[in-house]
Amino acid sequence: MLLELFIASMVAFFSTLLVGLFLRNILYSAGLFARDINKRNKPLLPTSGGIAVAAGFFIGMMAFVFSYNFIVSSGVNLLILLTVLLSTLSVTFVGLLDDLLGGRVRLSSSIKGIGNYVRANGGLKQWQKPLLTLVAAIPVMAIHFGPPAVTLPLVGTIFFGQIIYTFIVIPIAMIFSSNVFNMLEGLNGLSLQMSLVAFIAILIFAYHTGDVNAIVLSSIFISTLVAYLYFGAYPAKFLPGDSLTYFIGAGFASLAIMTNIKAFALVLIIPWIAEFFLKARAHFHAHSWGIIQRDGTLKSLYGNRVYSLTHLFLRTGKFKEWQIVLFFTLIEVFFSALALALFW
Repeated sequence: MLLELFIASMVAFFSTLLVGLFLRNILYSAGLFARDINKRNKPLLPTSGGIAVAAGFFIGMMAFVFSYNFIVSSGVNLLILLTVLLSTLSVTFVGLLDDLLGGRVRLSSSIKGIGNYVRANGGLKQWQKPLLTLVAAIPVMAIHFGPPAVTLPLVGTIFFGQIIYTFIVIPIAMIFSSNVFNMLEGLNGLSLQMSLVAFIAILIFAYHTGDVNAIVLSSIFISTLVAYLYFGAYPAKFLPGDSLTYFIGAGFASLAIMTNIKAFALVLIIPWIAEFFLKARAHFHAHSWGIIQRDGTLKSLYGNRVYSLTHLFLRTGKFKEWQIVLFFTLIEVFFSALALALFW
């Protein structure tokens, strides 16, 4: 199976690159671009880079599905793979819708410059996002995998009734993950690099436990995200848009639920859980980006108040964008190592 998976991963990698290169001019022509406000000259960049990642993931998965039917099928549950694929693609369309609505506002005369900071409003309303991302939960609810329980270190196994698990726990998990990955964003490569580390940890854990479905899914996720580093890492050529963050969030949750690594995933997602509670303090209206200074460092929009994990660094005004992103990547490396240590 390893050869087939390697080929499918390479197909996903190069498909993401090619679609991204092809998509760039299309997004410019369609007017779907926004300002990278953490740069001094605030360049206009195409947004909704999640389209390229979702396309690469789809093509890579189809390459593996082909190998499933004609080359190898040992130990692979095709239903699990297709359920995760359907869940991630469905929520990507929600993110794209948000990008389309938000992009139109960003280009209108309603944009207001505040010092060296450009504020843009638009997109879906706060109450619409969790409602629409519920669509990602439907495939997982219909074809869920594993027992309705979560085993936590030092706590033990928490059992849920089947109805509670299917109709309450799974939808909440899918909605939360889809939206919370979107909250910790605003700096070039922030959600991209952190989630890449998380999926690498899942791949290592899946290889250790012999979960072939998690190995396949995490490998193809990793391939697409590595390819997107060319566009999304500092300094970005693409802005991710909600299409990417929703794609990552839905992919993370559906993979964890369908391959039954829920407890392991809970440790990996701790930084995003913390971000959720910080954003809740500002009624989910705070931003994670900063104001660019003369020396290239970023300063918080909110002074010493902390409404995001990024504000822990932004409030000092001493760090540049790439440095903050590096810090958060290392933070996720820590939680990945912690998860591996707890569940190895």
